[in-house]
Amino acid sequence: MKTQLVLLLLCLSSLNFGQNSIDLANVYYRTSPFNTVKDSAHTYSLNTVAVDSKLPLVLNDKNVAIVGLDYQKNQIKSSANNRKNLDFSSMCVQIGLEHKWNATSKMLFMSITRLNTDFNSVGLDHMQQGGLVLGTTSHSTNFDWKYGAYYNGEFFGPMFVPLFGFNWKINDHWRIKLIVPLNFELAYQPKDNFVAGIRFDGVNASFRTNQDPLQQGAYIDKADNNIWAFSEFEIGKNCWFHVKAGYSILRKYRVYESTDKMNWKLGPVNIGDDRPAVVSSFQNGLSFEARFIYRLQLNK
Repeated sequence: MKTQLVLLLLCLSSLNFGQNSIDLANVYYRTSPFNTVKDSAHTYSLNTVAVDSKLPLVLNDKNVAIVGLDYQKNQIKSSANNRKNLDFSSMCVQIGLEHKWNATSKMLFMSITRLNTDFNSVGLDHMQQGGLVLGTTSHSTNFDWKYGAYYNGEFFGPMFVPLFGFNWKINDHWRIKLIVPLNFELAYQPKDNFVAGIRFDGVNASFRTNQDPLQQGAYIDKADNNIWAFSEFEIGKNCWFHVKAGYSILRKYRVYESTDKMNWKLGPVNIGDDRPAVVSSFQNGLSFEARFIYRLQLNK
């Protein structure tokens, strides 16, 4: 990522603001096999299974309520038979309101509550509270500005992410989407039921872990940035299959004690970070993902 959070990406991508569709549900599997770790002869793999859903509820001409749920399970697995797998999960509830100010501008306000834990023991200190404000202003029928901010109470300290970008339909086949510093996408759609392109995603998140008895209350600091090539195609009415392959950049999965914190994080910048140097659970490597999407077309 430069630095970001998995949940915000789900929110931004699945609501498809400024487009003619909305992704109501996603189910996906992601794997990153055969990763190396510094000074280790073993390889490591990261596997993720996730499902998320969004339900928009139209209140009136100006307001749409949004309720979202998602679950994600991650596992870091070593090729060493005597090494225990590192499991960590996230459960999330999103409650939001999109308000239309006028014919060209609208704003999304969303509360995001997460339980990020390994489920070995669960307490209130495994909860995180965050929020998102995201505005959209149409410059033309083919160009929307995006702006806003995200906050989350991570286990390493409070994280603030200013957001700015655009959604530009260049012509009938090409589109560019950008949210700095979260993601970038260049997509080519030669026909209604097929899309291909390249994409960058940056994710920063933290998960409580108690799997090591000597590190009760420890947490995993996840920074996972990937450049992808992707394609998706319609496999049935409102059902799409999405597949992508990519490579990570500056990827780090590090375990810290609960008292190791920074003052705060502003986008990709750590402020007051006195945490000790920790070796990442693995280094950069290839990633692959397969995703099923239930997508509702709003208009043609």
